[in-house]
Amino acid sequence: MRTNLNEETTFQVQTLVDNADTSGAAVGLMVERLRRLEEEARLEGAGRQTLQKIMSARRVLGDRLDFGRVKTPFASE
Repeated sequence: MRTNLNEETTFQVQTLVDNADTSGAAVGLMVERLRRLEEEARLEGAGRQTLQKIMSARRVLGDRLDFGRVKTPFASE
């Protein structure tokens, strides 16, 4: 499984939270990147922890869009 919230993305999210206006373009681009990453993770059947990390990153950036319930079984962590 290739979908994961890597250290670089985690660092970028934290930097944006600490230093950016949540309405800024950089935040918007990161939110979109995280939405796509979450969608890929769901399609791959990623583990619950992976999805939770991605969704948490989106939320701290102010994203409230919900993809809904996962309809497939989770992969083992």
